[in-house]
This record gives sequence, C-alpha cells and structure tokens, in this order.
Amino acid sequence: MTMLRIIALLSLGVSPFLYANDTGNSEDTGNVEINPIVVVEPNEQEREQYEAQIDTEFFELGAYMGIIGIEDFDSSSVLGVKASFHATEDFFLQANYGKAEAGTAAAEITSAGNLISDRDYQYYNLLVGYNLFPGEAFITQNLTLNSAFYLVGGIGNTDFGGDNHFTVTYGSGYRIILSDWLTWNMDFRNHTFESNVLPIKKRVNNLEFSLGLTAFF
Repeated sequence: MTMLRIIALLSLGVSPFLYANDTGNSEDTGNVEINPIVVVEPNEQEREQYEAQIDTEFFELGAYMGIIGIEDFDSSSVLGVKASFHATEDFFLQANYGKAEAGTAAAEITSAGNLISDRDYQYYNLLVGYNLFPGEAFITQNLTLNSAFYLVGGIGNTDFGGDNHFTVTYGSGYRIILSDWLTWNMDFRNHTFESNVLPIKKRVNNLEFSLGLTAFF
C-alpha cells in the first residue's frame, strides 16, 4: 500500500508540472514576433551597350602593312592599299595593290653572288570575298563590336625579277567594325604563281600576313 501511495503522489505532482510547462510554452509562443519576409525584386533595367555597325555604306577604302614570305628569299615588309565594294551583306569585291622588296635568297648565300638585280616585288589582284561567320566581339562589359570572319579568292598579277607572273591569290581575314565608318582588318593571303626567277622554274607560294584600317563611304 505504501508503494501505491508514493506512485499516486508522484503522478499528482508530475501532471501539474507538465501542464504548467505546456501552458508556459503556449504563452511564450504567443509572444514571439514574426519578422516579415522581404522580397528582393531583380533589377529589370536593361544594360545599355554600344554596338558599332555599318549604316548604308557600300564602298570601303584603306591601307595595310605586314610581312610577306617570298619563297626562296628572306621575309620582307609589305605595304599596300585596298578598295572594296560590298555588293550584298555576305559577298564583296576587293582590289589590292601591294609592294615589297625581296631579301637575300638562300642560293645567293651559297654562291656568294646576286642571282637577280631587280628585287622589287609588286602585285595587284581582284578578289571575291564571302563573310563566312559574322558575329560580335565583346571588348568590355558595355562595348560590343560587330565582326566577321571571311574568305577571299581571285586572280591578279605579280611583277618580280623583271617579269610579270599570272597569280592566283586566296586566303582569309577577320574584320572588326570600330564605328559606323571605320574597320580594323587582319588578313592572311597566299600568292601563288609559276616563277622562273631562279634557274629552276617552279610554282611558288608567297604567304602574306597584314593588318590594316579601312573607311566606309
């Protein structure tokens, strides 16, 4: 009987304690302040970008300079001028005139003499171009410039070693439009023709790399 009384008293003492705790928790919960949820809305303002592009001009005129590797001779600097007519958005015609001076030939080093007296190297050609990959060049976060990778090919003439040579020219280039009237160009060209400048007649490949600026009007 004593054990039963102890259990009963403990039960009576614990129950009010638990009830008091539950009641206190309910009261505390009612006093908790709930902070409002702040919704951050994205900035929908569009970023302003400057995008250079050509307006309605069709003619292009400019100059270039670079390096040309005349086969069997040392590489030389080349200067030239170019003029283009943009017939459509994809196709254009281009005329080029370039001038260089051939260096020393490997055969001249071994023979200790000059094989040619006229070292002036001049060429002109008419090429057809195609804008293969028009795109954009992202210069800075707020500056975007239109650009294009293009292919060219055509025929012309090369005056070298006191003789004229029918020349086939082909290559590629990359153009960046700096403003609505000014462009920057990087070009790779191969000028190939049958040469008899040296004692052995053969087809030569003269590779050219140049940088230039052109203006639209």
